Amino acid sequence: MATPLGHSIVGYTLARAAGVRQPAALGVAIMTASLPDVDFLLGYVTQGDVLSLHHEVITHKPVFPALVGAGVGLAVAGLALLRGRTPRAREVLPPAALATALVGSHVLMDRLPLPYDASGLRSAGFAEVIVSQAWNAVIDMAFYGTIASLIFERNGKRIEA
Repeated sequence: MATPLGHSIVGYTLARAAGVRQPAALGVAIMTASLPDVDFLLGYVTQGDVLSLHHEVITHKPVFPALVGAGVGLAVAGLALLRGRTPRAREVLPPAALATALVGSHVLMDRLPLPYDASGLRSAGFAEVIVSQAWNAVIDMAFYGTIASLIFERNGKRIEA
């Protein structure tokens, strides 16, 4: 299970690869890539335990990215209609596809067998949780950061940031 840092790195990379350049839009992409972890909040609100619903509700199921993408597509089409225009596929499909990819990356990443140490987090003390999560973030930076840097380099030349 990747950390929020890992999901953020991948969300940023996917958005940049899709041509997103505005800082606010990149921020939204990073938040979208982390959206499935809303189940932490749901677990806290409904059960009083942030881990009680983690990976147990629809947010971590393969159908969730498609639902989010469809929702984004409908929202973009709705905005076009509100502005008195007929929505066009070229304005609706790219943001819907990107949202699907961002949320889908989260669902996929949480299934990767990277060597994360999450054993005993439910009964661990605060310091143990922090150390465990810090180590997991190092793994994310090494793994996902390396992949992102390879994507942003072509033939030994850096792509403009």
